[in-house]
Amino acid sequence: MGPSFGKNKSNIVVESKNILFLLDVSLSMDTRDVSPSRLEKAHTIIHNIVNQNPTDQFGIIAYTTGASIVCPLTYDHETFLVFERTATTDMFDNTGTNTYDAIRLSNTYLNTYNKEGNTKPTVVVLLTDGEGIDTDVQPNKTDAFSAFNIVGIGTEMGSRIPFQKTYKKDKNNEDVVSILHKEALIKLCSVTKATYYEVSSKQNNEPALYSKIRNYKGESSGLSKIDVTGNKYYYFLYIALGLIILDVLITVKTVEI
Repeated sequence: MGPSFGKNKSNIVVESKNILFLLDVSLSMDTRDVSPSRLEKAHTIIHNIVNQNPTDQFGIIAYTTGASIVCPLTYDHETFLVFERTATTDMFDNTGTNTYDAIRLSNTYLNTYNKEGNTKPTVVVLLTDGEGIDTDVQPNKTDAFSAFNIVGIGTEMGSRIPFQKTYKKDKNNEDVVSILHKEALIKLCSVTKATYYEVSSKQNNEPALYSKIRNYKGESSGLSKIDVTGNKYYYFLYIALGLIILDVLITVKTVEI
């Protein structure tokens, strides 16, 4: 790197991929064992991924006992982020969690999308605390996924679930404690050939997740012109050479006198 100033135009190859989020919005995601809450942490992770991948297309599916497409795949990042923020625990009747339904819906959606002409790879990111996933994991089709990443958010110690200005109670009027179901999520990864990332007070795999998604090779979508700072080191090189020559001439002239 040398002295740089001014701007030149340069062509770069633009690569693009699809990133589809599956977001658990069941009541347990309001638990605050991860600050400020599991769901808010998930929203932050999504925003960071969007900001770090400006040429990619994004979509999101939210789920509890059922699943719904909140925003289909789009290049309009501002619109995507507006819809993404509407994915809260108030979206559905919170009577349970069915992660399998979200996986089925996403695979069906992507297969249909691919039949319509999409050739870009799709990276799927599931963000959940693992509630509702049995250790006897059901097989799920993920043939439309180019890569599958499962992000477990929460702690194995867990915490109480905020509910109607107090905390959720069980049938004995005791506080319900929600935990991160790590074992079930790891088994789900094994069945679906996904990669597991944990976000908790003891372990934070966010950097590894961000790096993997950024570096996942997309499909070339042409060239784009960008402004780059011009490297002008040779200007200073010419000036230095000129001063050296001038110094030599002055020295020779002095000797002749």
